[in-house]
Amino acid sequence: MITETELRAALEREWAWCGLSRAPEWVSLLGHGESYAAWHVATRDTDVVVRVVRRDAAELPRGMRDEFACLQRLPDGIGPAPIALDESGDRLGIPAMVVSLVAGEVLTDPGRWDDALLARLAQVIARLHAEPYDRCGPLDDPTRSAVSIVGAFEAGLGWWLEHHPEVVDDPEVLALLPLVRGYLAAREPWFEGVRRFALVHGDLVAANVLVERGEPRLVDWEWAEIDDPARDLGYLGGVLASPGVQVPLTRAQVAGFVRAYLQAAPADVYAAETEESLLARRDAWEVSETLLSSLHDRLLLRQGRDEPGTTEARVRLATEGLREVCR
Repeated sequence: MITETELRAALEREWAWCGLSRAPEWVSLLGHGESYAAWHVATRDTDVVVRVVRRDAAELPRGMRDEFACLQRLPDGIGPAPIALDESGDRLGIPAMVVSLVAGEVLTDPGRWDDALLARLAQVIARLHAEPYDRCGPLDDPTRSAVSIVGAFEAGLGWWLEHHPEVVDDPEVLALLPLVRGYLAAREPWFEGVRRFALVHGDLVAANVLVERGEPRLVDWEWAEIDDPARDLGYLGGVLASPGVQVPLTRAQVAGFVRAYLQAAPADVYAAETEESLLARRDAWEVSETLLSSLHDRLLLRQGRDEPGTTEARVRLATEGLREVCR
């Protein structure tokens, strides 16, 4: 990963490309994930975020250009605005994209996620889903005419079987697989009639929601694609919420969240959906994502890259929760 000294030196040359009026006066690391590190770069009158890759660009789950294209489609006020993209690394010495700064904080205290904030987020998601698509898949080539929760889960599991089969071979995982598969198969009929798709965030966990003065906005669009709108309702949290990543929600809160989304949804979504249909698919997405995310935590434990105590607790809670929900 590029160091602060290296980034500062590159920005002294490339400040105009970053959308700044002069060389930056402030460079600070905001945070990093598996694929990107985000740097806050600012002058007295302009703030931007420079996202630089942390792995070989060929190993990114989605290309940088895909995420940048997604940001160009967002309705105003939902996420960052795209400013500049350099996949070659010629500008800063490393592949990077520049986006506007989204102000706000990640709410790690579940108690701050009250009904009003959940309803406001549901309205933001409904705005994101306003434009209809009759195909689903990658942004640049949405060719599928149907979505399958079983197919989506098996595709995700297939990646793990190809790249880290030792994680899937864990006895606890092998015991969970038939339970999860049975649960998803039972809910597959709810997906068969979905023909109205939308641009979805694709990783709408609490950690990717920034809140300022009660207004939520969404960041980290790496997994965005055209898909089932219910997918964005299933990742925030619920009874299977991963500590520190998602929000623990009661069934009543989940139902209220879905109801608020349906009330704010475009007319064609409101006409085609019911609270029951959205809940059924939302729950299926939650179960699928919980199992697949727990595989990532299990890999971190195997590699010694875990957060002591926290990662192990996430694995344990995911395992226990899936057993309870899918039995």
